[in-house]
Amino acid sequence: MKIYMIVLDGAADRKIKILGNKTPLEKAKTTALNQLAKNGQEAMIDVIGNEITPESDSGSMALLSYDPQLYYPGRGTLEGLGTGFIPIGYHYVAFRINFASYEQDSGKLDRRTARGLSDEELQELAKEINEGVDLSKYQINFKLLAFGHHRGILCFYSKEKPLSGNISNTDPGFKKDGVWGYPVSNYEQKPQKCYPLDDTEIAKFTANLVNEFEKQTSEILIKSEINHKRIHNGKLPANYILIRDGGSQPKQMPKFKEKFGLTLSMYGQLPAEKAIADLIGAQFTFSKSLDLQLDKQFLENSAKRLIQDKADVVFIHIKGPDEPGHDNEPFHKVEAIELIDQYFFTNLLKEIQKDDIIIVTCDHATPCELKLHSTDKVPVLMSGFNFEKDGSIRFDENTAQKGNCKIQKGIDIFPYLIKKLKENSNGKNKKS
Repeated sequence: MKIYMIVLDGAADRKIKILGNKTPLEKAKTTALNQLAKNGQEAMIDVIGNEITPESDSGSMALLSYDPQLYYPGRGTLEGLGTGFIPIGYHYVAFRINFASYEQDSGKLDRRTARGLSDEELQELAKEINEGVDLSKYQINFKLLAFGHHRGILCFYSKEKPLSGNISNTDPGFKKDGVWGYPVSNYEQKPQKCYPLDDTEIAKFTANLVNEFEKQTSEILIKSEINHKRIHNGKLPANYILIRDGGSQPKQMPKFKEKFGLTLSMYGQLPAEKAIADLIGAQFTFSKSLDLQLDKQFLENSAKRLIQDKADVVFIHIKGPDEPGHDNEPFHKVEAIELIDQYFFTNLLKEIQKDDIIIVTCDHATPCELKLHSTDKVPVLMSGFNFEKDGSIRFDENTAQKGNCKIQKGIDIFPYLIKKLKENSNGKNKKS
């Protein structure tokens, strides 16, 4: 028996008028997913709960049975660990960043300007910052890595100076509360000053350090030849870096095999996911970058790789549906779901064995009307020929709401599954 967990990034949504008052999952033609639904049971679950808005990392952590309210160290820490940015034996703080565009005269901020950047432009801007920013008077070193159209990771580190992740974001689109970053729908249209979230001297020092870094990077980006050319060509300049979700040392987490007696292999695009894999003793494989996530050959090959993987549990995070949610493009979201169904799930179903279990769910909802992640419940499907069926015929929010699967939160999935497998095994033993 093998267990597959397929996480459709941000696929869960709300009913949308132009889709006939259906969600994208309801609207999409999903022949393979429908087949899986008929062989299993569904539920609507809170990915984390307590009104915590999941990100892909905290959501994945919860779905793998690790409570983010106990173990989540912040996105910045996980991104830094996953890229190998955090040097051993140093004090450090790591952040997630966006390259953005800010027009001071009009007060207009575009938080994701660099989605219009080529990778060559993005890397050149990152190089200019890495070479141009000087924090030596603070006795601080830093590293900046840019990737994924507009994203990046920033790490400050020092042998001499302790650093704190308990500081505010400069990205107005996210509010920081402890280790959590909460999306803000109606935010002030300008970068924010960083300030300490406690009264310690370490937090005050780190906040001042961030503000100095922001000041120097803004000066470098404004002068950059890349941005001068973009303005000349009628494009928005990537002239500001927004920092969020700072974090430092993570807690020790129990290994997945120790918890469940099963080996785990993970496939994903995010350095934060690799960090989670390392922390829980899983094998991790980087899949293709975001812009290639809906490539037909990639989806077909991903299904084959999962089939060939020798781990007891194989986890894959497929990014495709999330970006159309952020862009309020419901038809593109439907298309993304249909492509995944046709080229990933169809090929997976051709090769799975009779005793295999397939879990399909979402790491969070990304409602098109919000263009943000939300605390909305998401559907979960537990499917297998030997799994109890509840009459479901589709995988979507409406069907899952009526399902009989007794799961309430993401952290319940694997304990529930292991319990069911033991019950089935005991039942077979009694019959024999």
